[in-house]
Amino acid sequence: MKDVLRKIKEAEQSAEKRLNSAQTESSKITGDARREASALVTSATEDSVSDTQTTLDAARSKAGKEADNVQKEGALIVEKIESSASSRKEKAVKNLLDAVTSQ
Repeated sequence: MKDVLRKIKEAEQSAEKRLNSAQTESSKITGDARREASALVTSATEDSVSDTQTTLDAARSKAGKEADNVQKEGALIVEKIESSASSRKEKAVKNLLDAVTSQ
């Protein structure tokens, strides 16, 4: 009977050691998984920020080019208006002088 009780006690101690070992391993696995998940989230966030910055830089560049084109087109239109006004100014002055002198 003593032998049976001793074997039961040994089995309980062995089971307790395995349980402790399993709990330790479980904690280690959980910790590793949390660290890996955190690293993945950090990496994904950094990638997202980088992609967003790249997209914004491309959009700024495109908008800058479009603004330059609009400015150039506007400058050409202003130039044409000034040229047209200059050529018409002489005619307007002549007409005004003719109108004043004819009275």
